[in-house]
Amino acid sequence: MKSLIPTELRLSWLLVPDSHEFVLERDGADLHRMPYAMPPEIGEAWLDSLAFADGIVLYRAVHAMEPSPRGQLIPILDVDGASAEPTFNAQIWLSGLGCHHEYWQGRHAPPVQIVAFPGRDTFRLKKLWQAKVLVEGGVTSEMKSVVVPYGVMETLLGEEGTADLMSRLGLNNECQATVIPMPLNVSAPLRDAMSDQFTGAARKLFAQARILDYLAGLLNFVLSDDQAPSKPDSERKIAELHHYLSNLEGQMPTLIDLAKEFSTSARRLNTDFTAKYGQSIYSFVTEHRLIQAHAILMSEPIPMKTLAARLGYSHVNHFSAAFKKRFGYPPGSLRRK
Repeated sequence: MKSLIPTELRLSWLLVPDSHEFVLERDGADLHRMPYAMPPEIGEAWLDSLAFADGIVLYRAVHAMEPSPRGQLIPILDVDGASAEPTFNAQIWLSGLGCHHEYWQGRHAPPVQIVAFPGRDTFRLKKLWQAKVLVEGGVTSEMKSVVVPYGVMETLLGEEGTADLMSRLGLNNECQATVIPMPLNVSAPLRDAMSDQFTGAARKLFAQARILDYLAGLLNFVLSDDQAPSKPDSERKIAELHHYLSNLEGQMPTLIDLAKEFSTSARRLNTDFTAKYGQSIYSFVTEHRLIQAHAILMSEPIPMKTLAARLGYSHVNHFSAAFKKRFGYPPGSLRRK
């Protein structure tokens, strides 16, 4: 099988051998859904992916297996992937059971079997990944996963935080995966990251905020001395960030862009911002958008549906609910006035 460019995964269908291989490209403006090639008597499955320009990819896989093969492990696909730099991968199961036969030493050597289920999360640090994926038959299983390039991890958590996390998870060796018992509250942000409430840029902003929450919470869990003191210029940076966000027009920047702009990790930036203003960066940005919407409704005859789409809400009802929660009255009442 030929080598892959860093932005692709190549999938082969094991239940329908005659099907063509599928190349899953890590790009696109919004959520991408890929159905699995699978005989209907076995079940149906699909994979959702949400990709970011910095190389982060969020995945959600659902496998609705028919009752007949209950209790068996059903081989569903073969994965062959590559990245230009070491890549961190965290994988959680919300239901069911997943098994990976991972070829760390190439396909000529026996694979290592990795078994995970809710409460037992899988972590990897890899540049190459070759694996056969099996899922439990007779049940509906759901998996969520995030892939983050190592350099982006350092932007999010800082170099020291990233190194500590890899060490505590036992990922010093690239050719290694670990399955570790994790409290459900640690993985909760990753479970919620791929929200159907939003669409487009708003969905990505929400997802990135939840990914950062997850990585920071994971680091807090594995480290006992995580609360490092803030740098002397932290308050100045946070005040500058608040001023910047308050006066920003147009599209909101990503958390990674903000971290680079203010020369710190996204985790530290978000922690210090929350400590000073009582809101996370995401919450502040969300409220800022609603305040903008309020001003627009007071001054422009823009259709509600158009405004909701511009702000990134997947449906005008979601925008109306958020608006009413913030201001105490629905946006339509401004028009009636």
